[in-house]
Amino acid sequence: MWLARAGAVGLAGMMFLTLGDVIGRIFGHPIVGTVELTELIMGMMVYLGVGYTTFLRGHIRVDILVTHLRPRVQAVLDLLTVAIGFVFTAAICWRLFLQAQSRVENGDLTSIWELPVWPAAWVMAVASILMVTSLGLHLVLTARAVMTGQPYTLAPPPSTAE
Repeated sequence: MWLARAGAVGLAGMMFLTLGDVIGRIFGHPIVGTVELTELIMGMMVYLGVGYTTFLRGHIRVDILVTHLRPRVQAVLDLLTVAIGFVFTAAICWRLFLQAQSRVENGDLTSIWELPVWPAAWVMAVASILMVTSLGLHLVLTARAVMTGQPYTLAPPPSTAE
């Protein structure tokens, strides 16, 4: 949750930076480098929040047809989509780490303020691990739902203690 909050702080910073740039443009004095800072912040902001969103299953789903299927068939389809998402996200995570390392080795800088790009690249790479682990958790829980026929849930079942 704290990473998602950090992403929200980045969004607020990006908003104020853009607001200041727009006001500066009105008076003929825009903020130099707004676009490159916005790009860096946006990349971090997305990856800081996507793991938490994935954990909560907060991504958009179109389930017009799926809701009319039996629960076990729904679980099988969920398992298929989560497995595909897991594979693609793991590949993206791996590539983000390679890109972050490349940014360090090449000493990449932004074009106007000449800020190093590697810190933002490493934040995105490390934060992407949370999305992969969230999808891994959902993969296990969905597979359990397929095998047992029990509904998919993140919460443990209520105890039957007497």
